[in-house]
Amino acid sequence: MSVTLFALALFACSDDGKACERLAAPVQTYETRRECTAGLDDALETDAARRAEAPTVYAQCLSSSQMASIGKGVIDLTRVNGVAFASAD
Repeated sequence: MSVTLFALALFACSDDGKACERLAAPVQTYETRRECTAGLDDALETDAARRAEAPTVYAQCLSSSQMASIGKGVIDLTRVNGVAFASAD
């Protein structure tokens, strides 16, 4: 049986979320999306989120397969399976 883990990652983005890069911050993992979602606001209060030089910082819960598929570099978070964002503007 395969277990799906959820990762909470931070992204520095353009205002519209179409040009984002993952911040170099530790990625927290959770067993359920609900647990991950509960940590979104706290993630936006971290030093990494506060120091990001971007118009918007998003905290995003993604499945392990989503994390693997986005890779590194610039990504469009609006195309990552329609998952809702939490942002610190």
